[in-house]
Amino acid sequence: MTVLIVDDQPDVVWGEQNSIDWKNLGIQRILTAYSVGDAETLLLEESVDILLCDIEMPPRSGLELCSLIQEKKLSTRCIFLSAHAEFSYAQEAVRLGGFDYILQPAPYSDIESAVARAIMDIHEKSHADPPARPPKDSTEHPAHYAGSSNSVARAIEYIQQNISRDLNRIEIAEAVFLNPEYLSRLFKLETGGTLSEYITWEKMELAREMLKSTDIPIGLIAQKTGYTNFSYFSQVFKRYTGLSPLEYRRMNDC
Repeated sequence: MTVLIVDDQPDVVWGEQNSIDWKNLGIQRILTAYSVGDAETLLLEESVDILLCDIEMPPRSGLELCSLIQEKKLSTRCIFLSAHAEFSYAQEAVRLGGFDYILQPAPYSDIESAVARAIMDIHEKSHADPPARPPKDSTEHPAHYAGSSNSVARAIEYIQQNISRDLNRIEIAEAVFLNPEYLSRLFKLETGGTLSEYITWEKMELAREMLKSTDIPIGLIAQKTGYTNFSYFSQVFKRYTGLSPLEYRRMNDC
């Protein structure tokens, strides 16, 4: 497999080239470019599997490379690395079929993980047709099957690890080092749902599981899912399942 690293700062290119365990990832060739023009030439002349690309490279933009990949129907996975938390960048990257969007500075391990996911995606697509999306009325939340960016993946992980608390957008954004408004827009763009919808989904799934598989009092289940008001917990649960918590437990013979 071949990776192309593109950045107008040579030290950034050097860092990515020498600080990631490419051999362990199964990467045989690493190409480098310091401008959009040079990168375009390499994309058209070489078989590039994964593109690691900065966005701000005056006088041009790395987004042009993703547009070229789409226009020429290349199979290259494009991972954007940007120090600019501009929603318009992320929106355009997703529109152009970008595989991931990593906000810099980020540890090399985050870049390595994104490359590993891209490699997995390449292998999966080369051996089988992509799986169909679940129907809209499925209980599986979009964030679980969307090709989420590094930032959204970290937000999802934070929510799952703190699901017993009364979470809010500001806290989650601070945990992943993003502006709350930016995170909300990026989350909606990538998953099709809002942060609050996803938080509720996770809490209700946990409540359903505890109601089915344990004899924990319902009031304590409400607390374990971050609800201090039992009446409100019951209302939300009934909206989500069509049953009250007690009815749901009885239906599942627990």
